[in-house]
Amino acid sequence: GYQYMKESGTDYWEIPYLPIDPADVGREYEPIIRINSQSGKGGAAFVMSNNFGYDLPKRMHPEFSKLVQAKCEALERELIPKELFEVFEQNYLEHPMKYTLTRRKIYEESEFGKDYVHFKGRMKLDDGTELKLQGTGNGPIDAFFNALKSVGIDKYEFISYSQHAISQGSDSKAVSYIELRKPDGKNIFGIGIDANVNVASVLGVLNAINRAEATE
Repeated sequence: GYQYMKESGTDYWEIPYLPIDPADVGREYEPIIRINSQSGKGGAAFVMSNNFGYDLPKRMHPEFSKLVQAKCEALERELIPKELFEVFEQNYLEHPMKYTLTRRKIYEESEFGKDYVHFKGRMKLDDGTELKLQGTGNGPIDAFFNALKSVGIDKYEFISYSQHAISQGSDSKAVSYIELRKPDGKNIFGIGIDANVNVASVLGVLNAINRAEATE
């Protein structure tokens, strides 16, 4: 509801379960939003956006909400914003990796009036094996998917993508949210962060695959 009001510019207060604007009575939003095992999907996403600058796509809300609810149930209490971000970090930013990119190069090329994106790199497996990656596509994500297919990683389907900046200035970074479909038909999200938007997308794909591999 808050995001809708922000985007639509409406003057009417239309937030579900919150009959008045807290600012009208000298309050702020943060203390009112409770993050517990019964919280709705939007509460945790609001805190991630408002407190930490991560605008989780709506399709990702159910997945993240389940992780938050599991943490609340394990602790048997509500989470404060810092703990909410720790759930995000542990499940996305610091997740154990089966695959790690050790080298990467993404570049564009035009040929006969068509534009192509090429990906070249090396990837290390958790057993120490190193693979050479090379693929071409109509964009960085497509090129990386084709590079993965060249080494037999071809069981994931690309579903959705969104991206935004998480800092400002010349040293700003982009965060990419990548949704993939696993062989079992269930979807899973990955996150990539880098100063280069194309690299952030590639890292997001690999993050989703690493998370999927860990749950198998």
